[in-house]
Amino acid sequence: MTLNILCSTAFHAAMPELLETFYQQSKIHCDVGFGTSVSIVEKCQNGVATDLVILTQPGIESLMTHQLLQIDLITPFAKTGAGVAAISDAHSYDISSKDHFIKTLLDCQSIGFTKHGASGMFFARLIKELGLSEQILPKALTPDGGLVGELVKNGQVELGVQLVSEILAVTGITLLGFFPEELQEWSIFSIAKTQQSIAKDATLFIELLKSPQIQSRLTSYGFVS
Repeated sequence: MTLNILCSTAFHAAMPELLETFYQQSKIHCDVGFGTSVSIVEKCQNGVATDLVILTQPGIESLMTHQLLQIDLITPFAKTGAGVAAISDAHSYDISSKDHFIKTLLDCQSIGFTKHGASGMFFARLIKELGLSEQILPKALTPDGGLVGELVKNGQVELGVQLVSEILAVTGITLLGFFPEELQEWSIFSIAKTQQSIAKDATLFIELLKSPQIQSRLTSYGFVS
């Protein structure tokens, strides 16, 4: 038997360990597809077959509105926030406060964030609220999705903004840190079983993600308690 999972790219780095642990305990294989919350919601609405989804709260709520989830099997299990990545030494940048964060954004030559990812949409709203859109958008590279850290690593942008768990999925770059708390928007992730799923063992994967064993490991992938 194989479980089909549609999963936010926030778990790109953590998922191999989760799948290996799950297989060792259950001998069940999983087929995982990654994407932005927007793309996963669209796939589910278009009838793509999947047993489980891992999404931020807005994505879960959207699927609930369309009655695509088994409500009693929606389980929050992880949280992370937006951060900033660079290719060079972290000491070259300061994002420790709102004022320093804004100065760093204005001083950088280029910046990348996703157009449809949870952190990218949040960042677009944030710079608009801060009155920085006119200065930042002209120097921004905004792919639909994917790992922004790859743009940093390849020299396409000086700085990258994404969820910290996604930044840590890319080697060879430096995590400057989380956004300052006063500017942060924390993303809570839930796993849910879809209405179309008949996989009885899907609940085993849900239970694994709630276990102390996995909860303690998620911190090393950029998630916080």
